[in-house]
Amino acid sequence: MNSRILLLACAVLISLGILGYRELLLQPDGDLHAYFLDVDQGDAILLVTPSGKQILVDGGPNMETLEHLGHYMPFLDRTIELLVLSHPHADHLTAFPEILRRYNVEQVLLSGYDYAASQYKALIEELLSRKIEVILADSSRDISMGDGVLIDVVWPHPEDLNELDTNNASVVVRILYGTHKILLPGDIETEAEMAILRSEENIQSDVIKVPHHGSISSSSTGFLLAVRPELGIISAGRENSFGHPHEAIIQRYEKMSIPLRITAKEGTISLTFTR
Repeated sequence: MNSRILLLACAVLISLGILGYRELLLQPDGDLHAYFLDVDQGDAILLVTPSGKQILVDGGPNMETLEHLGHYMPFLDRTIELLVLSHPHADHLTAFPEILRRYNVEQVLLSGYDYAASQYKALIEELLSRKIEVILADSSRDISMGDGVLIDVVWPHPEDLNELDTNNASVVVRILYGTHKILLPGDIETEAEMAILRSEENIQSDVIKVPHHGSISSSSTGFLLAVRPELGIISAGRENSFGHPHEAIIQRYEKMSIPLRITAKEGTISLTFTR
């Protein structure tokens, strides 16, 4: 009996030690961390700022995003400082209503696009019931996280919303930290890419989350020339029915000497940016 108690006590101590070590690793370290989460065929990007604030860009097509949050956020941290919904398609927002129920979300950035889907309505209802501050995307209004991270809102322009389809109305943001720049363009297609170029917004970035999961409808040559990325990240599901990423897009990035990493091959992709 005593040996069983001793084994149980050892197991508890080991578990506490592992948990403590994990918590130590998740404490703020002065760097910007970007996690391109493996959520199958969809998008979800978790950013952890130098002071430990969390920004979640999109919520994926399922509830796997919640599991990832539990893995990459400290156990006692129940606050997400900012949610960004690029656009209200299910593969980008499914986990958001539940995230609002489980976490203290301080602000949400939306395009303001009018969309009738039930999941999007559920999200809006949660936002209203919890009186969470909603920011409508406006390229003239950037968002400072207060610790050296700036969210540069690139697109859409409010006056253009009614003329765009859902993908092209995606919120496009650049995450700026020191000299580092990450472009997160949602599911924009060539139409929005060309409009952004005409607007003369600065979109040069070191890393680009490849638009629309590597669809043939996006990543136009002119757009990539303006971004000039050193790395492209594709979020796509294994053997997905859309054929993402398209082979022609992969070849385009290769011809432009832009390395690609794909969640369908690697799982969650983690990047660290030191100032």
